[in-house]
Amino acid sequence: MLDAVVLLLVLLFMVKFVCAFVHALKECRGELSRVYLKPRPGEQRSYVAVFKCDLLPLTARGVSREELQGVIDYIVGLLKKCPQLKIDRVHNGGSFGRRTMVRGAFDVDLTVFVNEFRGRQLSYMAGDWSDGMQREMQRAVANLLRDQGLRNHVLEVEHGTHYKHCVNLTARVMSVGGNKMEAVDMDIKLAPNVVQGSQVADRGKAQRDVLMADVLRQPARFWFWSRPPPKPDADPVREAALAEALTAVVVRISDRVKAVCWYKYGLQAEIPNVPSVLLETVVLAAAQRLDMSKHEAEVSLFLAALELLDAAVTRREVVVLEAGPVWGYTRAQAESCRHVWRNDPVVVLHPIDPTCNLAAAGRTIHWHRLASKARALRRVVLHDSMHDLLVCSSLAPAVAAMFQSGRDF
Repeated sequence: MLDAVVLLLVLLFMVKFVCAFVHALKECRGELSRVYLKPRPGEQRSYVAVFKCDLLPLTARGVSREELQGVIDYIVGLLKKCPQLKIDRVHNGGSFGRRTMVRGAFDVDLTVFVNEFRGRQLSYMAGDWSDGMQREMQRAVANLLRDQGLRNHVLEVEHGTHYKHCVNLTARVMSVGGNKMEAVDMDIKLAPNVVQGSQVADRGKAQRDVLMADVLRQPARFWFWSRPPPKPDADPVREAALAEALTAVVVRISDRVKAVCWYKYGLQAEIPNVPSVLLETVVLAAAQRLDMSKHEAEVSLFLAALELLDAAVTRREVVVLEAGPVWGYTRAQAESCRHVWRNDPVVVLHPIDPTCNLAAAGRTIHWHRLASKARALRRVVLHDSMHDLLVCSSLAPAVAAMFQSGRDF
């Protein structure tokens, strides 16, 4: 009975804000239907202003970082109590940690860096992180959370949208203030700690340097009669262990750029299984080709990201976010890993590890449909009104969701 009442209240809450959104759009429909990016005589030249000042600020509306952080701290506290695991640290990643989150389209990824499992010290370099070992640790974490009363909210995921062997958790826990229940979805991924015993302050940087040393090392010369050195290959375990480095690169990028990542909401809703980090990387890579100091930069970036996404699918353009020498790799180093992803239909490289293709997902993705949606959305921006973008395009659900004025996602 109580669940039915809660469900009814949630539905009434949703109806209230949808009605408010529709009412607001009706009021400004006449005005926005005359707002074009390239206006003709009699039309208004305020498209960029509406996009920057009215639309993009909605991406942060309703975000309560403090309450969400309270949920994360609660789960981290539970993980550290797992008797079978000895944990070094837990990293808060995903679009929440990278500050690329938008209302209705964000995720929390907790990377748990493990030293020991069941009293055995684990070494990534020694090959201890087999699929079987990961599966056992995954089951141990899932059982721990179930024992804490979260039985109906824990799912063990063998092949997720992005990672293998992770625990998906939908938790309802008390907020920091203790005045309400918070609901949050998060993925918990176990990863090797390759800097055990290190006293360096920046564990993420040290971890990246150890993991990428062999991958980025220039190939040694060898005589034609000798065996050539092995080429680096993709490794999902290594990718997961680079979560701190990925966050360090993205979090430094201007929020002016990252705000445009809101486009992923509409595309992900219509084309399932596309990793959020892939769509974010496309935006950030497109931004590196633009002058972001210009007044119309956000609109230009939106168009450039859609064009780059289309090019990645239809022309097989390799998308690379250049993270710089401290964290990333050179174009030459990326090319040295082409043997890993040259047969993949779409290539969006991980900013830290050039062997990792973010588009090589474990689930089926309808790439050409995604490209078609990107082209259609780009045409709306170039040729149609702001009203068409807000109401008639694939972004309409995202705009409706972001329009809600409540505090929660």
